[in-house]
Amino acid sequence: MLNIPVQSSKRGKKDKERIRTDALLRETSTNYIRLIGDADRKARIMLVVNSVFLTIGITLLTKSMDDMPFVWISATILMLSNVLTLFFSIQSVKPEFKKDHHQDCDNNILHYTKSSRIPLEDYAAQLKDTMHDNDKKMEAITRDLYHYGNLLTTKYRLLNIAYHLFSWGILLSVVSYLFIILIINQ
Repeated sequence: MLNIPVQSSKRGKKDKERIRTDALLRETSTNYIRLIGDADRKARIMLVVNSVFLTIGITLLTKSMDDMPFVWISATILMLSNVLTLFFSIQSVKPEFKKDHHQDCDNNILHYTKSSRIPLEDYAAQLKDTMHDNDKKMEAITRDLYHYGNLLTTKYRLLNIAYHLFSWGILLSVVSYLFIILIINQ
């Protein structure tokens, strides 16, 4: 007869709780990584669009000065908003935001910068130690999620500023251009 060990209900509850916790952490991490990728894609779009608009603004400024003397106002508003939007878009995609960031990640073996600062043998030993200690594992995952959350907050805050600058710059540029054409050049 086959002897199958019966698990206690207490152990079964702990396993189910651990599985749910693992799934929650994995899902949260996946969502953070996806949102970081989305923010970077949005920033790249802003970089391309504003580079094109900046080129158009410079061309407009240099070619239209003789025909319409006040068009430089619209072109300057457009170029200024594009330059500021480019600045904030670039800030959102640059790799690090804080200088003290490395101190926060020094104790986290899962953070990507840790592997480049210590030898392979030390990294492997620390990672193995972390994987065998549930408290260290939970702390490393928590630190990683905290880092992702801060990164997302910063990226989206900078992108929000860039989008507002872009929107208001286009609006003000078009309104000033219409004003120049309709009122001043009559």
